[in-house]
Amino acid sequence: MKLALTLITVLLLGSLAALHAAEPVTIDLAKRTWQGIPGLERTAKGRVFVSWFTGGTHEPQPENTVVLSQSDDGGKTFSAPQAMGLPLNDGTRCYDPCLWMDPKGRLWYLFNRSVKDSTRHGVYARICDAPDASPPVWGAEFRVGFDSPFSFRMNKPTVLSSGEWVLPVVHALEPLAGWAGFDPKQVFGAAISTDEGKTWKLHGAVKTEKAGLENMIVELKDGRLWMLIRTEKVLWESHSSDKGRTWTKGRPTTIATPHSRFFIRRLASGHLLLVNHYKFTGRSHLTAQLSTDDGATWNEGLLLDERSGVSYPDGVQDKDGLIWVTYDRDRGGAGEILLAKFKEKDVAAGKNVSGAVSLKQVVNKLNKPASAPKLVPANWNPKAAADKVIAGLIKVTAPEVKGAHGSKLTLIGGRAYVATLADNTASGETHDRASIYSALSVVNLKAMTVEAFLTTAKSGQAFTNETLPRGACYASGTLLMNDHTLRCFFCSEQPGRGQSQMYYRDFDLRTRAFANDVHRVKLKTSIGVFDLQPQYLHADAVKHGFTKPAKDYSLELLDAFKKFDGRTYSVLNSYINALNALTVFNDAGDTLEVVGRYNEPFDLNLTESAVNRMPDGTWMAICRQEGGTRNYLFTTSRDGRTWTKAEPRGWVPNGTSSKPTFDKFGGVYYLGWQEATRIGNAGRSVFNVDVSMDCVTWERKYRFESTQTFQYPAFAEHDGAVWLTVSQAREGGGGPDRIMFGKLENLPKSKPAVKVTP
Repeated sequence: MKLALTLITVLLLGSLAALHAAEPVTIDLAKRTWQGIPGLERTAKGRVFVSWFTGGTHEPQPENTVVLSQSDDGGKTFSAPQAMGLPLNDGTRCYDPCLWMDPKGRLWYLFNRSVKDSTRHGVYARICDAPDASPPVWGAEFRVGFDSPFSFRMNKPTVLSSGEWVLPVVHALEPLAGWAGFDPKQVFGAAISTDEGKTWKLHGAVKTEKAGLENMIVELKDGRLWMLIRTEKVLWESHSSDKGRTWTKGRPTTIATPHSRFFIRRLASGHLLLVNHYKFTGRSHLTAQLSTDDGATWNEGLLLDERSGVSYPDGVQDKDGLIWVTYDRDRGGAGEILLAKFKEKDVAAGKNVSGAVSLKQVVNKLNKPASAPKLVPANWNPKAAADKVIAGLIKVTAPEVKGAHGSKLTLIGGRAYVATLADNTASGETHDRASIYSALSVVNLKAMTVEAFLTTAKSGQAFTNETLPRGACYASGTLLMNDHTLRCFFCSEQPGRGQSQMYYRDFDLRTRAFANDVHRVKLKTSIGVFDLQPQYLHADAVKHGFTKPAKDYSLELLDAFKKFDGRTYSVLNSYINALNALTVFNDAGDTLEVVGRYNEPFDLNLTESAVNRMPDGTWMAICRQEGGTRNYLFTTSRDGRTWTKAEPRGWVPNGTSSKPTFDKFGGVYYLGWQEATRIGNAGRSVFNVDVSMDCVTWERKYRFESTQTFQYPAFAEHDGAVWLTVSQAREGGGGPDRIMFGKLENLPKSKPAVKVTP
């Protein structure tokens, strides 16, 4: 085995030297902290190979490495993973490996390489001519060339009845920079080889309504090719009647998906096997289903794994009819690569009738220290915990309010002060509705009752020093200035009739009365100090490379205010302009200074974000995305000034466009995000709260599900407990119409320090 590994290393390093001027980066696989995205093949003599990728702390990352493990005892045990493609010191990463046995008995190891912030993306491969040999010898790495400025593949090729090979490919008609991922410019096609893989030609450019990713192709009994494509809610499809040369316009199917990879293959019987999430909640309930009518209908199938965080199936059927399927679970936690075995009759019956069913077998898992603290008990039920929280919430908007949204939360003494947008005429929110006003509710924490409903500011209101213009007024944060002064920020806007302006009005906690005057908040940028208006935030961003046109409205302090090193930070967001800036208050609390901006990639329209600082002091922001998949993207910064281009992270696999949260309570990070899954017909009906000590490994603590929506929550710590407010809407549709308030949890009491007598 040692000789084989040496030979593999020599071949690998030699091929890379020919392909790249950059040098390979050695990855210590014993210290891997996450892993996933597996592939599987089985040889004629029974050797089983499983591939996946790892390296670094998440995906995508320059340290990503593709690996391979094998079993010679029928899949009972597997060898330790060995690197099959190394990253390079120019930032080239390796990812998404796939195993495929071609008709000649050669085993292909296909994977992708790409370089962040460049247009260098491509498909690579290594071939083993004798995979049953001891040891198996792999050839040098080579590029699988396509006539495309960008290409990416994920799933197995298919051998057609014509003898041609068809490889499903995601590609683009123009160069794409960055990791690409879910870039909306991506299209879906097929690379065809007529010479047993020596050369390939790319055909087809199928588009989907929402950005998609991994596609798969099967040949139907009528000779057509059927391409299925992963998208946000359902798989999309396209057909080819000329063996993949041309394709029909993409359209949605009725096959639901939590936005995750699926697996489809023709079985020896002629029936189709689909391994996908079925009747799922997020990436749960991975199920094998059978179709006897070429995909027109599917049976209920055999449930392979009901747990959350299971995804990315791949598999084969062996000569004895046994179906082998690999998939991953909890990539950054347990990091399990799993194996399921069953027969077609089991899928047809929905249970083990063959006696061959074997589920949830661990091929490999992360070897994390046993002493690593678990933040959530093993028997914890996130939904049950969230249901209990929901049952204890109370409504804190006034009886006459018909629309309410985007609450902010401050607690002091025995009271909570909830600032919100309110409207007495209609639900929801629009930027040009003059009936929208900024409101403040005072809640008694002991009695859990609302003591006062107050108006902070409304359209055209006259103050001693200024009269507001006609337009919407909405709450934009509350800041405790001292023991008796609560500063309430709000924005006044009238789209198309003048610049939005952010103000503050002070509230006296002793008298429970607002001051009679208002004050314009100032913005300090690299250009100068101005009234806090969209035009000046935009001008500052343009100076730093922003290219989108300016609009005169939409301005908000969206995230909870956070204190670091004695200073108060806030996220300044302009949703309609797709602008985000980390800002810091001056000592007087009346001016925000721009520290740094994170708006790239510009075409993905990053909006409402939440920030925090990780244990090593690095800033991290989770951003809502409007221009691509709608899943959340993450960006980091060492100093808060210069930020990386935002990219997806594996711990948030299927988010949708809505405000996230990112807090730290009792030394634990709480990451809140809206899941794309719907409960009934309600949008924004699932909100997850995950916890972590290191911002790398996350555990699910709460899963809020409601047909009345659960959106735009805000969390705050007070007196040993975490409290929350949340926007909800009536069941059956309509915009948010009320704000609910309650306790999330009591924090563990810290142990008293041990007194040492000198």
